[in-house]
Amino acid sequence: MNTILDTSDQMRSHTNLALVFQALEGRQKEFNWLLTNVEYNIYPLELPHDPENKPRWFTGEALTALVEKYRIQFIWAILSGFHSEIVIDINSLEVEPIAEGHPTLWTKHPTIQHPKAIVEIVCCDSSYTILLSKDEDLSQRFRRFFPEAKDLGLENSCNFDFS
Repeated sequence: MNTILDTSDQMRSHTNLALVFQALEGRQKEFNWLLTNVEYNIYPLELPHDPENKPRWFTGEALTALVEKYRIQFIWAILSGFHSEIVIDINSLEVEPIAEGHPTLWTKHPTIQHPKAIVEIVCCDSSYTILLSKDEDLSQRFRRFFPEAKDLGLENSCNFDFS
């Protein structure tokens, strides 16, 4: 189930990952996270500015602690979640997910970019937050927490002509 959140009384600035993680009710800790195409509002020591914007890898516990400690606003980013037993070599990625120019985001059937990922959080220019998920429970939690969230495929079908 794929979801877009473009307006919310709860999330005044996109993407506040602390709120997204609150919506997931701790399930984000079950995954390892690949961060790519990242731009954010503050650069803590644990996540310093990288002019080359190289991919980064975090356990769910470490990423959750970082987000809770600093309340980072992710302006642009892709956060790809993998089952915890999967380890990715970030120096030789077969796919490096991107936010701007995401190949399937604005189609009838948006898909997660990395083939081994279970969930993808797309942070788009501080304008909206997208959750692509192969795990229905994650999507349901997100939609319960953010009742304004909408089905991305349906929104795309209404807003784009795919004929």
